[in-house]
Amino acid sequence: MIIEWPPQYKIKKHRQARHVKLRMSNHHGLEITVPSRFNVKEIPGILEEHKAWIIKQLTQKRSVVADELPTQITFQGMNESWKIYYEQCQTKLEMIERPGKEIILIGNIQDKNDCRDKLLKWVKAQANKQLTYWLSYFSQLTQLSYHRLVVRDQQTLWGSCTFNKSISLNYKLIFLPKPLMDYVMIHELCHTKHMNHSPAFWNLVAKYDPEWKKHRSELRRANQFIPEWVVV
Repeated sequence: MIIEWPPQYKIKKHRQARHVKLRMSNHHGLEITVPSRFNVKEIPGILEEHKAWIIKQLTQKRSVVADELPTQITFQGMNESWKIYYEQCQTKLEMIERPGKEIILIGNIQDKNDCRDKLLKWVKAQANKQLTYWLSYFSQLTQLSYHRLVVRDQQTLWGSCTFNKSISLNYKLIFLPKPLMDYVMIHELCHTKHMNHSPAFWNLVAKYDPEWKKHRSELRRANQFIPEWVVV
């Protein structure tokens, strides 16, 4: 298979984006989300920097999600893996959790969209439970308090913090390796004390995540950990 280089891509400018993010979609190809004031002349350099990952994504043969559902869901941040089973019958679609981290979807499994919706609803519930627990854990560890947590389906941000110390976290964080998930929560908790990216802010982040520079860099490519059936 011959890969055209540089590849075709779509640029999405978002006023809330803080970093450049790359995402490969079956429907849209390579998408590059950038901050609103980003200089697009930097794109060629970014493509070269991530060339190996881009080529790997382009050469992979992926089925369109509408025709394929997951048989396993892995939450790297939780070190959990769930087996998914499907059973066709003439009843309303139901989801059942079984011992041993198994899920069975019973009913009209021919309706792929309905199956996907139920799986996503379950994933978001798991994310809400786990992220609530871990943010509370890091809050106690760092002695940085927050007003409330909202777990959302954010398109361009992994997390955010408001002036009243309300933190929002992207539910997809539970698909990421735990060091990256932890970095995002520590990052947002540090914003409860410093609502900026000043040296004082980064010094506070470093206190609880000495490898924050590495994790911040890896986070820019973290979309690779999100299953295609989730994002399409």
